[in-house]
Amino acid sequence: MVKYYKHNKIIKLCTVLGALLAFLYCFFTLLNTNSITIWPISFSINGVNGIIIGMIAATLTFLVTMKPDDPLPWHWLTLIVFGVLLFIFCHILPGILVFIGAIIGIIDEI
Repeated sequence: MVKYYKHNKIIKLCTVLGALLAFLYCFFTLLNTNSITIWPISFSINGVNGIIIGMIAATLTFLVTMKPDDPLPWHWLTLIVFGVLLFIFCHILPGILVFIGAIIGIIDEI
């Protein structure tokens, strides 16, 4: 059963913007071609592996927003988890946007 918050449109807007910004940030970081080598960035957690994890987290965040309760539940706790993942693997701004949406969901539930 889908949970509807009082400010559902604001939460969805923050979450969609955060997911799109995170996906774009990871995509443009992956296409970083400052040098002539095939892989200009390393395979560490801050390199390609971290970018791929960030893209997966951004895609799941977008799916949670567009199809509530189909892949994952539409709940403020899920948004906090994805906000932290986007904050770690993508960038500060997408994580903060998703986290703001989660905080609005917490306030609506109280």
